[in-house]
Amino acid sequence: MSAILGTPVDRLVAVTAGVLATVIVASWMATLRIPRDPPAGSSLWFRLPALAQLGLGLGTLALSVYLGYLLWVPLPLTLPPVIVSSLRVAGPGVYLGGLGLTLWARWSLGGMYGVSTSSTAELRVNHQLIQRGPYAGLRHPMYLGYWLLFAGVLLTYRTWTPVVLLAIFVPAFCRRARREETVLEGRFGQEWIEYKAHTAFMIPFL
Repeated sequence: MSAILGTPVDRLVAVTAGVLATVIVASWMATLRIPRDPPAGSSLWFRLPALAQLGLGLGTLALSVYLGYLLWVPLPLTLPPVIVSSLRVAGPGVYLGGLGLTLWARWSLGGMYGVSTSSTAELRVNHQLIQRGPYAGLRHPMYLGYWLLFAGVLLTYRTWTPVVLLAIFVPAFCRRARREETVLEGRFGQEWIEYKAHTAFMIPFL
């Protein structure tokens, strides 16, 4: 980890990751007082007071950053220099693609942005089905964006941190997305069915 921030790529990744984290945390905090329907399903998280959610969420984020720091250890891989150089070019490209997709999806959601869990999803009292921006073709572009972010970091640095993040968030986001789709279908009915018919789940063309 001592070499982090040593190159322009390192600084780019660090700064943009900080910007993304700030946008997501600020967006989440802004949703805590917005009127919402009772969550569909059971989850201890949504039974907590807003202040408790805030403290637990920020504490979890701080712990995750610390664990990520501890796991910033090179993978036991020995690659030819030409492959390493290629990955240092491809990795930031994948990372920036994921960053752009995540921010685009967040902007497209606007006031409909919210937090869900693998077992529970909440909707606004006057929720709208967003079909603009990346949501015109993908039902969960923000989750795909996060996966690309982690994959880009893995290709660039080849440490354990992005491996662990992908191992956690690939199945977690799939479960969360399925739960969200159940709730959205229940709210929007035929409109959701028609939207689902011409969009991909997370991966384009799949």
